[in-house]
Amino acid sequence: VMCGMKQTIFFLITKDDIGGAQKYVKDLVENLDKEKFNIKILTGKKDVKFLSNAFRPYLFFINDLAAIIELFFIFRKEKPDIVHLNSSKAGVIGALAGKLAGVPKIVFTAHGWVFGPDNKLSFLRRKFYILLHKIAAKYQDKIINVSEYDRQLALKHKIAPHEKLFTVYNGISDISFLNKQESRKALSKAANYNLSASGPMTDIWVGSVGRLVVEKDQGTFIKAAALINNLAVKFFVIGSGPEKKYLQSLIASNQLQNKFYILEDITPAAPYLKALDLFVLSSIKEGLPYTMLEAMAAKLPIVVTRVGGMPEIINGRGLVMPPKEPEELARAISHFLQNKEEAQKAATEANKFLNENLTLERMIKETEKIYLL
Repeated sequence: VMCGMKQTIFFLITKDDIGGAQKYVKDLVENLDKEKFNIKILTGKKDVKFLSNAFRPYLFFINDLAAIIELFFIFRKEKPDIVHLNSSKAGVIGALAGKLAGVPKIVFTAHGWVFGPDNKLSFLRRKFYILLHKIAAKYQDKIINVSEYDRQLALKHKIAPHEKLFTVYNGISDISFLNKQESRKALSKAANYNLSASGPMTDIWVGSVGRLVVEKDQGTFIKAAALINNLAVKFFVIGSGPEKKYLQSLIASNQLQNKFYILEDITPAAPYLKALDLFVLSSIKEGLPYTMLEAMAAKLPIVVTRVGGMPEIINGRGLVMPPKEPEELARAISHFLQNKEEAQKAATEANKFLNENLTLERMIKETEKIYLL
């Protein structure tokens, strides 16, 4: 492709912290064909001062209006060919600013719709988000969903006509995992959990990876752990976030202090996954979580909640339980711990599915196709 034919893509994302949407943008930016695309990333606070995730209706969304004006001037000046929006807030604000500035193509990726039925929202707020996304969708040319579930949810709520909606699964590239012994040693040290005393390699480790936020609902995982009376089982959550205090008080009130560990500041967490015998996600809101794909790559048996894109990937290749039900989650965890062969078979199936369908290469190719449509 001649230089003059290169298309300029601006990626817009609200926060530049560690999360699925951030990883998605990073993977696209690093792997899209540099001969076809010039790429720039804009993040809230840093590049777009007024773009933040805060919900401030009482100020008549003054910050959001300021962000639209700010973006309008950036787009007018830089004239990108494509603006690719990520996360709810950026999706709405970027679509309005892009349309006003005459951006030729606006693409939005929904990393799990915020109005999903299990997400903790009041009736009015859910309705409000649906309305906002409907308005934004009028100005978005293509909407990428990270799961078929999300695409169906968008159709159900009439967010956009089906010809605008695409499903492109998240994909990952190869991960270099530490072996079981090395990863257990490193995590035990981080947990101040004395391995030598308890025969660490014989213990059973059940764990999860994710930010400590309401959407991930690790509280249900902690309550499930309290229902499993096997002394050899230890539980881990790798992640940090605003829910930490609440989760720690839950661990204490369930007398799980020497059984359940929260490990912060381990990023990336993926290389340590082989420390676990079983991987759990108890979320109430998800798109298609990268941590689940990484657990599939580590060949771990997986238990997830029936939320977002998780069931369509894990069904038949792991166990899928209803969200917010500790008893059910505990039942699934115990089932896999007691039926090791079945658990291993599910893990092998999941790993095979990942290698055939959820590669980074395929995600990049399908996304490029949408840009050029």
